[in-house]
Amino acid sequence: MDRYDVAVIGSGIVGLFISYMLGNLHHDGRLRARVLCIDKECAVALHASGRNSGVIHSGIHAKPGTLKARFCVKGNRMMYQLLDRLSIPYRRSGMLILCTNDGGAGALEELQRRGHANGVDGVRVVQGDEVGRIERYARGDLGLWVGSAGVTDATMLAYTLYERARASGVEFMLNSTVTGIDEVVDGYRVEMVNSRQRESRRTVHARLIVNSAGVHADDIANMVGLRRYRIYPCIGEYYLVRRKPHLVNSLIYPIPTFDHRGLGIHLTKRLDGTIAIGPNAIYVESKDEESDGVKGRLNRSMDEFYSSAANMVDGINREDLEYGYYGIRARLAGYGSSEEPDFVVEEHPSNLIHLIGIESPGFTASPAIAEHVIGMIGDRL
Repeated sequence: MDRYDVAVIGSGIVGLFISYMLGNLHHDGRLRARVLCIDKECAVALHASGRNSGVIHSGIHAKPGTLKARFCVKGNRMMYQLLDRLSIPYRRSGMLILCTNDGGAGALEELQRRGHANGVDGVRVVQGDEVGRIERYARGDLGLWVGSAGVTDATMLAYTLYERARASGVEFMLNSTVTGIDEVVDGYRVEMVNSRQRESRRTVHARLIVNSAGVHADDIANMVGLRRYRIYPCIGEYYLVRRKPHLVNSLIYPIPTFDHRGLGIHLTKRLDGTIAIGPNAIYVESKDEESDGVKGRLNRSMDEFYSSAANMVDGINREDLEYGYYGIRARLAGYGSSEEPDFVVEEHPSNLIHLIGIESPGFTASPAIAEHVIGMIGDRL
């Protein structure tokens, strides 16, 4: 049975950052720990980590005092530094949160309060002609400008982290679904089955485990008796506008509803000039993106997306939209909830750290989450 110091379950962006950072813990030029990253898929970042808008969030939306606020604000600053170090392109273009109705002023005030409490850089109210100078085609004359927001290529970042981690000695075991975790005297025995050849089984030993399994993080937690948390899978879809890059300069967001619908359908000018419109929020039973239950719930009608985009920006026509892609969020609040659930970072039992409910702004927060986990386990290695 192969033995490892750390087994990371899940190769989404959080698991990849943890693996990458562990791979950089060297002593006398040698890797300090033997690290394994396990994933049930044939490649890394195939789910939410590779199916998002690539937005680098500021932390203004997060409830003050939460892990989401702390890790997002820190992750924002870390992300730009890491993107420079890894030679990943990005655009630090800022975000306009646009008020398009009379009832939005109170929400803008709440966002300002959150931004100040969270220590977000570059937040100010904009109105009148200044809105038009920031976003020429914006439909509204009142908003909040957040200068520290930006956008990058999430998939390129994920694969760069993967290659850097591998080069440093981290091992990856793909096509491997974890079926059981048993506590033993000096760590854990992790049982896996090949995702494609179910009769093929493998067992490894790990001194420490990090559960960063995304929508399946609650399933992994259940294996070791942590049953307090439930993931509610929620589809997020995107439509694309490819031929009108001039309509959006940066990121245009609506006033948030502070509920189960998330931040709302927004506009993201991606690095290639394509405008992404989304995501929506559709709760489903299955966590499998390719299941009939998920595909049957996809909103192939562009009505909601076109309506949201046309409410914020002039110049977008229905025929400009084409269906883009979708992913499943790992939400800790069910449909209709008024909760703003926080990230869960919990150790149970000893030497098994669970990361549960890492949804938006999880991409931005990922380097800060990884740094925190490294801090938790570093002395034990």
